[in-house]
Amino acid sequence: MNHSPLPVAATPAADLLAPQLPKTLRLWVFIALLLALCVGRVAAQDDDYIAIIGVMDQADALSASGKLSQAHDKYLEAQQALMSFQRANPGWNTPTVSYRIKYLGEKAAATSGQAAMTEPTVVATGAKASVLVPKSPVKLLDAGSEPRKVLRFHPALGDKQTIVMTMKLAMEMGMAGIQLPAMDIPPMQLTMDIDVKNISADGEIAYQMVFTDASVDAGTNAADVMAAAMKTALGGIRGLTGSGKMTTQGIVKSMDMKLPAGAAPQLSQTAGQMKDAFASSSTAWPEEAIGVGAKWEYQTKVKSQGLTTDQTITYELVALDSDQLTLRSAITQSAANQKMESPAMPGMKVDLNKLAGTGTANTVQDLTRIMPLTVNLDEETKMSLGMNAGKNKQNMDMKLTMKIKVESK
Repeated sequence: MNHSPLPVAATPAADLLAPQLPKTLRLWVFIALLLALCVGRVAAQDDDYIAIIGVMDQADALSASGKLSQAHDKYLEAQQALMSFQRANPGWNTPTVSYRIKYLGEKAAATSGQAAMTEPTVVATGAKASVLVPKSPVKLLDAGSEPRKVLRFHPALGDKQTIVMTMKLAMEMGMAGIQLPAMDIPPMQLTMDIDVKNISADGEIAYQMVFTDASVDAGTNAADVMAAAMKTALGGIRGLTGSGKMTTQGIVKSMDMKLPAGAAPQLSQTAGQMKDAFASSSTAWPEEAIGVGAKWEYQTKVKSQGLTTDQTITYELVALDSDQLTLRSAITQSAANQKMESPAMPGMKVDLNKLAGTGTANTVQDLTRIMPLTVNLDEETKMSLGMNAGKNKQNMDMKLTMKIKVESK
């Protein structure tokens, strides 16, 4: 599939893109692989911290306007995010982070009348004692039919899984009124081994993963040069390792990735993207007992391509047989206006005008395994970007559609 340069006389923005479009599009193909997991590049520590402080500022504004209930939720959201940030970056500006955590706890208490904490804590009030627990990111919508049970992961120490993930992607991009032909990207396959390394007394599950293989199906309509470039890029993923911790409820507490010895420095971006992908991909269970027909939602923030996206996953329990269950889920993503790095021209900052993503998935899960047995996901993401081209501002529209299949062996 050939990608001819844009006409030189089209627009200033087209002039800017014309000499390098084929090269940058091939680069974006590789980035699209990582978008399939989490839609972009991992944000730097400073950007993560600034995003959390942005939530805190929203809480302060709500509090000042008398919207105490909404402010309370935002203070808790910022506090939990900042504590997660502190665990992931223990050496980053410790005094400032500790001060902010304390401030958020005080403000949460002031807007609700009870302290905000990350671990259940017994608080004495006169002759009585009550247990205060953090606000859960999982909200039960419908408990479903009887019989009901509390769903929790309970793998065995040393449990091993081999995960094979196959991704089929397509991308469309237009700029300055010029629509490029849709790109059929060669299907890609990643293989990884998962190993449960430790289970703490309170049930926290520690696990490790190793990416053992990565391949590209060249027997498609995609250009040979595209398949060859992707093979080269994916080759560096072999040997990438990761370690993570999650609760039995499915809430990821931490995730780290480590490059193999001798890996190219550019793959540090890949490691960061994989880290964000796994940090936001676990199935989260409601606190309450549920039965067939139950529905619940899990709200998270996904950091990617230098931007922060709000993500909501709504689950439905379709079938339940002992520890094995079937889920149907719907995914929505949105993002407020903000700056991000251009996907077509790395190093260039652009304005995100709009981001909207939708998807559906069918999952078979065994509660004795931390990763699904099977997943079939269909997702579409649309972005509208604004960028400066000389004295003019041009818009770029992008659409990425993907099908992902996961199988556990």
